[in-house]
Amino acid sequence: MDDVKPPARETMSPSRLAQFEAEVTKMRVSGGGANPERTAARVGIGLTVLGFVVAFISWWSAYNAGTFEDIHRAAIFALIGVGMALVGAIIWLRNSLTRYLRYWIIRLVYEQREQTDRLLERRDNGH
Repeated sequence: MDDVKPPARETMSPSRLAQFEAEVTKMRVSGGGANPERTAARVGIGLTVLGFVVAFISWWSAYNAGTFEDIHRAAIFALIGVGMALVGAIIWLRNSLTRYLRYWIIRLVYEQREQTDRLLERRDNGH
């Protein structure tokens, strides 16, 4: 049997690394497509806070209510507030993770290109 060891994990070539860094730098530019994500994340935070405020006020209203109808009405508004808070948290989470995941996708693409180039080079050299 041959003692062929798999090649050690290599880093990206300098040219690929420069391209990758340029792509990452473009992602951090303010303006363009990044602003709607930031705005939506802020809207999500605001909606979450507003939802909790509505739920708390509704709970307090139900606590001090004198009639059964007022208690039910306050409970319905409290559920609406909790729903608003949940939707806001989901919007914030989605928009917060978008940028992080975009970085990893770009990194994966560049690493796969580098690996493909190495495989093609080895094939062309007869290894």
